[in-house]
Amino acid sequence: MVILVAEKAIPQLRALKPKQALYQTVQEEVKSYIIEHDLKAGDPLPPETELASQLQISRNSVREAIKGLEALGIIEARPGTGLFVRDFSFDSIINNLAYGMLFDLKHLMDVLEVRCQLEIGMVEKVVEKATPEQIEQLREILAQLKAEAERGEYSAEDDRAFHRHLYVNINNLLLWKILDIFWEVQRQAIHYAAMPGPADPMDTYRVHVPIVDALEQRDAEAMRAAITRHYGGIESRIRRYQEKRQRSFRASK
Repeated sequence: MVILVAEKAIPQLRALKPKQALYQTVQEEVKSYIIEHDLKAGDPLPPETELASQLQISRNSVREAIKGLEALGIIEARPGTGLFVRDFSFDSIINNLAYGMLFDLKHLMDVLEVRCQLEIGMVEKVVEKATPEQIEQLREILAQLKAEAERGEYSAEDDRAFHRHLYVNINNLLLWKILDIFWEVQRQAIHYAAMPGPADPMDTYRVHVPIVDALEQRDAEAMRAAITRHYGGIESRIRRYQEKRQRSFRASK
Protein backbone atom coordinates (compact mmCIF):
# COMPACT_ATOMS: atom_id res chain seq x y z
CA MET A 1 0.00 0.00 0.00
CA VAL A 2 1.37 3.46 -0.92
CA ILE A 3 -0.08 6.73 0.38
CA LEU A 4 -0.02 9.83 -1.80
CA VAL A 5 0.46 13.25 -0.17
CA ALA A 6 0.85 16.24 -2.46
CA GLU A 7 1.45 13.75 -5.29
CA LYS A 8 4.58 12.41 -3.60
CA ALA A 9 4.77 8.70 -2.76
CA ILE A 10 5.56 7.93 0.88
CA PRO A 11 7.11 4.49 1.55
CA GLN A 12 5.74 2.37 4.39
CA LEU A 13 7.43 1.70 7.73
CA ARG A 14 8.13 -1.74 9.15
CA ALA A 15 5.96 -3.28 11.88
CA LEU A 16 7.57 -2.90 15.30
CA LYS A 17 9.00 -5.53 17.62
CA PRO A 18 9.55 -3.39 20.74
CA LYS A 19 12.59 -4.06 22.99
CA GLN A 20 12.37 -0.77 24.94
CA ALA A 21 9.70 1.73 25.99
CA LEU A 22 7.24 1.77 23.11
CA TYR A 23 7.36 5.51 22.46
CA GLN A 24 11.18 5.33 22.28
CA THR A 25 10.97 2.48 19.81
CA VAL A 26 8.57 4.49 17.67
CA GLN A 27 10.87 7.51 17.78
CA GLU A 28 13.87 5.44 16.69
CA GLU A 29 11.87 3.88 13.86
CA VAL A 30 10.68 7.26 12.59
CA LYS A 31 14.21 8.67 12.72
CA SER A 32 15.54 5.64 10.85
CA TYR A 33 12.75 6.03 8.31
CA ILE A 34 13.75 9.68 7.67
CA ILE A 35 17.40 8.72 7.21
CA GLU A 36 16.81 5.61 5.10
CA HIS A 37 14.55 7.48 2.67
CA ASP A 38 16.76 10.58 2.61
CA LEU A 39 13.89 12.85 3.59
CA LYS A 40 14.59 16.58 3.75
CA ALA A 41 13.06 19.45 5.70
CA GLY A 42 9.45 19.89 4.55
CA ASP A 43 9.02 16.34 3.26
CA PRO A 44 5.79 14.64 4.46
CA LEU A 45 5.54 11.66 6.78
CA PRO A 46 2.62 9.24 7.04
CA PRO A 47 -0.20 10.58 9.26
CA GLU A 48 -0.60 9.29 12.82
CA THR A 49 -3.34 6.83 11.90
CA GLU A 50 -1.23 5.30 9.13
CA LEU A 51 1.87 5.18 11.35
CA ALA A 52 -0.13 3.28 13.96
CA SER A 53 -1.40 0.86 11.29
CA GLN A 54 2.00 0.26 9.71
CA LEU A 55 3.77 -0.13 13.06
CA GLN A 56 0.88 -2.21 14.44
CA ILE A 57 0.54 -0.22 17.65
CA SER A 58 -2.06 2.12 19.18
CA ARG A 59 -2.49 5.67 17.96
CA ASN A 60 -1.88 6.94 21.52
CA SER A 61 1.60 5.40 21.47
CA VAL A 62 2.30 7.08 18.15
CA ARG A 63 1.04 10.42 19.47
CA GLU A 64 3.33 10.20 22.51
CA ALA A 65 6.34 9.50 20.29
CA ILE A 66 5.42 12.32 17.91
CA LYS A 67 5.26 14.83 20.76
CA GLY A 68 8.77 13.82 21.80
CA LEU A 69 10.10 14.16 18.27
CA GLU A 70 8.49 17.59 18.01
CA ALA A 71 10.18 18.66 21.24
CA LEU A 72 13.51 17.50 19.81
CA GLY A 73 12.91 19.57 16.68
CA ILE A 74 12.98 16.55 14.35
CA ILE A 75 9.43 16.67 13.00
CA GLU A 76 6.63 19.21 12.79
CA ALA A 77 2.91 18.54 13.17
CA ARG A 78 0.87 20.98 11.09
CA PRO A 79 -2.79 21.09 12.15
CA GLY A 80 -5.06 19.95 9.36
CA THR A 81 -2.11 19.09 7.12
CA GLY A 82 -0.06 16.29 8.68
CA LEU A 83 3.44 15.42 9.84
CA PHE A 84 6.56 16.81 8.17
CA VAL A 85 10.31 16.60 8.58
CA ARG A 86 11.58 19.73 10.26
CA ASP A 87 14.70 21.72 9.45
CA PHE A 88 16.76 20.50 12.40
CA SER A 89 17.81 23.02 15.03
CA PHE A 90 20.02 22.67 18.09
CA ASP A 91 17.78 25.09 20.04
CA SER A 92 16.08 22.46 22.18
CA ILE A 93 19.43 20.85 23.02
CA ILE A 94 20.92 24.21 23.96
CA ASN A 95 17.99 25.11 26.20
CA ASN A 96 18.01 21.76 27.99
CA LEU A 97 21.76 21.84 28.55
CA ALA A 98 21.62 25.31 30.04
CA TYR A 99 18.68 24.33 32.29
CA GLY A 100 20.57 21.31 33.57
CA MET A 101 23.51 23.48 34.52
CA LEU A 102 21.43 25.70 36.77
CA PHE A 103 21.95 23.18 39.52
CA ASP A 104 25.61 22.29 39.05
CA LEU A 105 28.22 24.67 37.68
CA LYS A 106 30.55 21.67 37.50
CA HIS A 107 28.74 20.83 34.25
CA LEU A 108 29.62 24.27 32.95
CA MET A 109 33.28 23.59 33.75
CA ASP A 110 33.01 20.40 31.70
CA VAL A 111 31.57 22.32 28.74
CA LEU A 112 34.38 24.87 28.96
CA GLU A 113 36.98 22.10 29.01
CA VAL A 114 35.57 20.48 25.86
CA ARG A 115 35.25 23.83 24.09
CA CYS A 116 38.83 24.74 25.02
CA GLN A 117 40.15 21.44 23.67
CA LEU A 118 38.23 21.91 20.42
CA GLU A 119 39.72 25.36 19.92
CA ILE A 120 43.23 24.18 20.78
CA GLY A 121 42.85 21.22 18.44
CA MET A 122 42.04 23.52 15.51
CA VAL A 123 44.97 25.89 16.06
CA GLU A 124 47.21 24.40 13.35
CA LYS A 125 44.51 24.77 10.71
CA VAL A 126 43.52 28.24 11.93
CA VAL A 127 47.14 29.40 11.63
CA GLU A 128 47.47 27.79 8.20
CA LYS A 129 44.31 29.53 6.92
CA ALA A 130 44.91 32.94 8.51
CA THR A 131 44.62 35.99 6.24
CA PRO A 132 45.43 39.70 6.69
CA GLU A 133 41.70 40.45 6.41
CA GLN A 134 40.94 38.08 9.27
CA ILE A 135 43.65 39.63 11.45
CA GLU A 136 42.26 43.09 10.72
CA GLN A 137 38.74 41.99 11.72
CA LEU A 138 40.04 40.50 14.96
CA ARG A 139 41.96 43.68 15.75
CA GLU A 140 38.79 45.68 15.22
CA ILE A 141 36.91 43.46 17.66
CA LEU A 142 39.76 43.83 20.16
CA ALA A 143 39.57 47.61 19.82
CA GLN A 144 35.84 47.43 20.56
CA LEU A 145 36.44 45.21 23.60
CA LYS A 146 39.07 47.66 24.86
CA ALA A 147 36.82 50.69 24.38
CA GLU A 148 34.04 48.96 26.31
CA ALA A 149 36.43 47.83 29.05
CA GLU A 150 37.66 51.40 29.49
CA ARG A 151 34.05 52.32 30.24
CA GLY A 152 33.86 49.46 32.75
CA GLU A 153 31.68 47.38 30.42
CA TYR A 154 31.93 43.82 29.13
CA SER A 155 30.22 42.76 25.89
CA ALA A 156 29.47 39.04 25.64
CA GLU A 157 28.49 39.54 22.00
CA ASP A 158 31.85 41.05 21.06
CA ASP A 159 33.57 38.22 22.93
CA ARG A 160 31.48 35.75 20.95
CA ALA A 161 32.24 37.55 17.68
CA PHE A 162 35.96 37.29 18.43
CA HIS A 163 35.84 33.50 18.72
CA ARG A 164 33.67 33.20 15.63
CA HIS A 165 36.19 35.19 13.59
CA LEU A 166 39.00 32.90 14.71
CA TYR A 167 37.38 30.19 12.58
CA VAL A 168 36.03 32.30 9.73
CA ASN A 169 38.43 30.64 7.28
CA ILE A 170 37.78 27.08 8.47
CA ASN A 171 35.23 25.49 6.15
CA ASN A 172 33.68 23.21 8.76
CA LEU A 173 30.02 23.93 9.48
CA LEU A 174 29.86 21.33 12.26
CA LEU A 175 32.76 22.95 14.09
CA TRP A 176 31.10 26.36 13.90
CA LYS A 177 27.82 24.95 15.16
CA ILE A 178 29.36 23.00 18.04
CA LEU A 179 31.45 25.94 19.22
CA ASP A 180 28.41 28.19 19.00
CA ILE A 181 26.35 25.70 20.98
CA PHE A 182 28.98 25.63 23.71
CA TRP A 183 29.08 29.41 23.75
CA GLU A 184 25.30 29.70 24.04
CA VAL A 185 25.13 27.04 26.75
CA GLN A 186 27.84 28.89 28.67
CA ARG A 187 26.00 32.21 28.28
CA GLN A 188 22.64 30.85 29.39
CA ALA A 189 24.04 28.87 32.32
CA ILE A 190 25.92 31.91 33.62
CA HIS A 191 22.81 34.04 33.18
CA TYR A 192 20.45 31.66 34.97
CA ALA A 193 22.93 31.04 37.77
CA ALA A 194 23.09 34.85 38.26
CA MET A 195 26.85 34.74 37.93
CA PRO A 196 28.30 38.25 37.55
CA GLY A 197 30.48 39.24 34.62
CA PRO A 198 34.25 39.75 34.79
CA ALA A 199 35.29 41.88 37.77
CA ASP A 200 37.60 43.84 35.47
CA PRO A 201 36.47 43.87 31.81
CA MET A 202 39.98 44.98 30.85
CA ASP A 203 41.20 41.50 31.81
CA THR A 204 38.94 40.06 29.11
CA TYR A 205 40.51 42.36 26.54
CA ARG A 206 44.05 41.53 27.69
CA VAL A 207 43.67 37.72 27.47
CA HIS A 208 42.44 37.97 23.86
CA VAL A 209 45.33 40.09 22.60
CA PRO A 210 48.00 37.32 22.73
CA ILE A 211 45.72 35.04 20.71
CA VAL A 212 45.67 37.50 17.81
CA ASP A 213 49.37 38.30 18.20
CA ALA A 214 50.22 34.60 17.91
CA LEU A 215 47.91 34.15 14.94
CA GLU A 216 49.44 37.11 13.14
CA GLN A 217 52.91 35.67 13.75
CA ARG A 218 51.65 32.23 12.67
CA ASP A 219 52.96 30.79 15.92
CA ALA A 220 50.74 27.79 16.67
CA GLU A 221 52.42 26.96 19.97
CA ALA A 222 52.01 30.50 21.30
CA MET A 223 48.39 30.55 20.16
CA ARG A 224 47.61 27.29 21.97
CA ALA A 225 49.19 28.68 25.14
CA ALA A 226 47.19 31.92 24.84
CA ILE A 227 43.90 30.05 24.38
CA THR A 228 44.70 27.84 27.38
CA ARG A 229 45.37 30.90 29.55
CA HIS A 230 42.14 32.49 28.35
CA TYR A 231 40.03 29.50 29.38
CA GLY A 232 41.97 29.12 32.61
CA GLY A 233 40.81 32.60 33.57
CA ILE A 234 37.16 31.76 32.90
CA GLU A 235 37.42 28.54 34.92
CA SER A 236 38.99 30.41 37.84
CA ARG A 237 36.12 32.92 37.82
CA ILE A 238 33.51 30.13 37.84
CA ARG A 239 35.37 28.31 40.61
CA ARG A 240 35.49 31.44 42.77
CA TYR A 241 31.77 31.94 42.22
CA GLN A 242 31.07 28.31 43.17
CA GLU A 243 33.03 28.72 46.38
CA LYS A 244 31.21 31.96 47.19
CA ARG A 245 27.81 30.31 46.70
CA GLN A 246 28.83 27.38 48.87
CA ARG A 247 29.95 29.72 51.67
CA SER A 248 26.67 31.63 51.45
CA PHE A 249 24.70 28.38 51.53
CA ARG A 250 26.55 27.15 54.63
CA ALA A 251 26.14 30.51 56.35
CA SER A 252 22.37 30.44 55.73
CA LYS A 253 21.94 27.13 57.57
